[in-house]
Amino acid sequence: MSTEVTVETVVDGELAERFWGLYREAFEPLRTRAAARHVLHRHEFDEEMADPRVLKLLAHDESGEAVGLTTLATDLAAVPWVSPEFFAARYPEHAARDAVWYIGFTLAHPGRRSTRTFMDMIDVLVARLAEHHVVCAYDVSRFNDDGLRFADNLRRHLERTRDVTVETVDRQTYYATTFH
Repeated sequence: MSTEVTVETVVDGELAERFWGLYREAFEPLRTRAAARHVLHRHEFDEEMADPRVLKLLAHDESGEAVGLTTLATDLAAVPWVSPEFFAARYPEHAARDAVWYIGFTLAHPGRRSTRTFMDMIDVLVARLAEHHVVCAYDVSRFNDDGLRFADNLRRHLERTRDVTVETVDRQTYYATTFH
């Protein structure tokens, strides 16, 4: 199964509709598996697809079917849940040249998760990040981190293919207190 990955600044119309369907299918399980809301509402998805500060890596299979999507904010102001000031204080040289970027989400069609689709997108993404010598931040839910070992697998892949340093820069833990 071959995958073609393109990078777009704006995705709208019928193309946005196709990727919205893919997004919902891939992310729906996170509604009940993560304390933070990881699933965008439709209007939020459309806003992100229309925002040129957020690159969209679109993966299509050989028949043109939407099979993967990654978003990459090249301007931290486009990501409402992160603190640009935190990253500027931690990475001042990168921040001074607008080289602190953020992966909003990445997904592959549930039926293609064991294929090269996801890695094809990651390879295109990593090439772009390396080309611009950026600090790239991202967050991973506990379900994806513990259950799927997403961050460890990504770190291993990056360390095999690039000269990188991967570090945990912050952690948020959600607690619940049940009163009896």
